[in-house]
Amino acid sequence: MLYNLIKERMMRTPSQVIIEGQRALSFEDVIKQSEEIGKRIRGDKYGLLCNSCIDSVVYLLACLYSHITVVPLSIQYGQKHIDSIIKAIDINNLITDKGIIGSSKTEEESDYLSDVALIMCTSGTTGVPKGAMITEDNLLTNLTDIDEYFKIDKSDSILIARPIYHCAVLTGELLISLIKGVRIVFLSEGFVPVNVMKRISEDKISVLCGTPTLFYHLSLLNNKSSEKRQLKTIAVSGECMTADVAVKMRNAFPDANIYNVYGLTEASPRVSYLPPEEFDSNPTSVGIPLSSLQVKVEENELCVRGKSVMKGYYRNSEKTNKAIVDGWLHTGDVAEVDENHRIYIKCRKDNMIIRAGMNIYPQEIENALKTSSQIKDVLAFGMKKDTVGEKIVVRVVSELSKPEIYSVCKEKLPLYELPDEIEIVDSIPRNASGKVIRNASLN
Repeated sequence: MLYNLIKERMMRTPSQVIIEGQRALSFEDVIKQSEEIGKRIRGDKYGLLCNSCIDSVVYLLACLYSHITVVPLSIQYGQKHIDSIIKAIDINNLITDKGIIGSSKTEEESDYLSDVALIMCTSGTTGVPKGAMITEDNLLTNLTDIDEYFKIDKSDSILIARPIYHCAVLTGELLISLIKGVRIVFLSEGFVPVNVMKRISEDKISVLCGTPTLFYHLSLLNNKSSEKRQLKTIAVSGECMTADVAVKMRNAFPDANIYNVYGLTEASPRVSYLPPEEFDSNPTSVGIPLSSLQVKVEENELCVRGKSVMKGYYRNSEKTNKAIVDGWLHTGDVAEVDENHRIYIKCRKDNMIIRAGMNIYPQEIENALKTSSQIKDVLAFGMKKDTVGEKIVVRVVSELSKPEIYSVCKEKLPLYELPDEIEIVDSIPRNASGKVIRNASLN
């Protein structure tokens, strides 16, 4: 099963290490500690809440070894966020750096979660969390697909700069690196571009994953630096890539293999990838579906079917049946697929702006305005009014005045996308993964 695959692949390079600050642990020691802990723990599901990333890895594998469901939690999102997940998923057992807190077991949960490896929560920062139940088979399938195309190996070092609370990080960075034998370095000094660049240099990092926004800032830093940091492999996800950011990335990291990838928690998470050889010619595409998946566009929405699609939402059949219809996972993302089966994500379905009967994608407005060097960051959204259609509002991080920003808008946008209102702000809220928190931004 899943744990056996991870162990077998890790033991091909037993002396490879996981590093966090001054602490290092070999793959062999990780396996030994995980199995020792796994033999002692009992229960159906555990919340995983460790400050230490290395401890998180050990306890995660211990739970997989014992077939106990893990619910990742993140200190970086605050106690209110943690409490909302604990309540929604009915967590009675917590794993912390100090050990295991709580002890309970119900046969009903044992049966219900018998094949579930992870419950990954979504929407916890802005509402009642939904717990996507990811089975062992889901993860095995997704890891096998990623293993097939992602060209990293034991000669590489990956910097994991985001919390493993995110499925994209847990599966697409941590677990894939373990089975590929990659040296893992966790960022322990804060998720800011300067710290990331420092670690790339000092730890000889060759692999890095992150959002286009992160790589935009890293590219600016690298282009200004007298000593260029080089990366061998880059994977970009979490936001729509723009042609402008792609050019900046290529100029900053000319020799890197750059993958533009797409996924969502409910698909374990990876759905598609753009091969590196196509990045320069089609940077705004998230590429082709993974080999085990089928995709289709239905009423402009991307739908996905395959063995890596979640079992469902924890104790929520209503939302499960709405998300998965006849085996197809409705992603909520507006998309197009070209004649070469390449996928292009336009925006979230519920973020679409409708004005004068026209569908307007806020990301297209944002991407266009970001091509101006005077616009540091931007968020576009619709505001419903009593009149027909919606008003377009843009929040902009810039030193320009509102009239000057509007001049940029007139230069970069077609008439029907021009904003009705402009708000100048100090920053656009982002989560610990660097992704815009849209709902929080609109409050």
